[in-house]
Amino acid sequence: MSMSLRAYSLNELPPVTKGLAAGALLGWVLEMAFSGPVNYYLGLVPLLVVRSGWLWQPLTYIFIHANFWHFLFNAFMLWMLGAVIEPVLGSRRFLIYFLFCGVVAGLFTVLASPGSAKAVIGASGAVYGLLYAFAALYPGQTVYVYFLFPMTARQFVIFMAGLSLVLSFATPNSGIANFTHLSGLAAGWLWFKIIGYRTQDTGYGARASGLGVLRRILGVFQRPVVDREAETQNRVDAILEKISRKGEGALTAAERRELDEYARSKGGRA
Repeated sequence: MSMSLRAYSLNELPPVTKGLAAGALLGWVLEMAFSGPVNYYLGLVPLLVVRSGWLWQPLTYIFIHANFWHFLFNAFMLWMLGAVIEPVLGSRRFLIYFLFCGVVAGLFTVLASPGSAKAVIGASGAVYGLLYAFAALYPGQTVYVYFLFPMTARQFVIFMAGLSLVLSFATPNSGIANFTHLSGLAAGWLWFKIIGYRTQDTGYGARASGLGVLRRILGVFQRPVVDREAETQNRVDAILEKISRKGEGALTAAERRELDEYARSKGGRA
């Protein structure tokens, strides 16, 4: 399926993407007003998580940002990626996936430096998980690094993983949590490797169950090959069924775009 990242208006954004962006905005406002206490209580301080049992921090740190530019970058990435990923995964699974990547990235950070008293803040770990999801769903999609250099989404994720790995060792005191970024990518990989995904309307993909997760962990079954054409057809069929049940006015902006793209690829309106 051919698709591209573009700037979506606020009205076009799916609900969870809007809510997460609003949560990040609120966290940034709190950080600006009460930076010291907010970073201490709601940021991720590995020493406090390990010794004091402040287990909420691997979740709350996602929504706290150091400054406006830090917030703006993560909000921009959430805006661009959430608009194309949430309609595929569905709002509930998208929210769980985003929080999973952020929390796992935080826990990996705690495990890597359990004695650190330095607060880690920001949604970058979760956002890097979204980058992995985009590459997993649309591996051949072209993206432009710094708006100049074309790469496929899969190549871009490999590039970002390598860059984060190098920077983690080369600039350990840079003030940028490169290891947390890398952990967010690892969390996305774990999700798709062990749990898989299902689309919002068709239920396509690997469905998690206790036995299924165990089998995937043990490597008993190989991961199924994704048939992109069949996936697209399944989603289009679900959209057409929705039209028959609720009428065309019930379609979301993302569903209308997908139906139009499918119609163009087939030479007419589906």
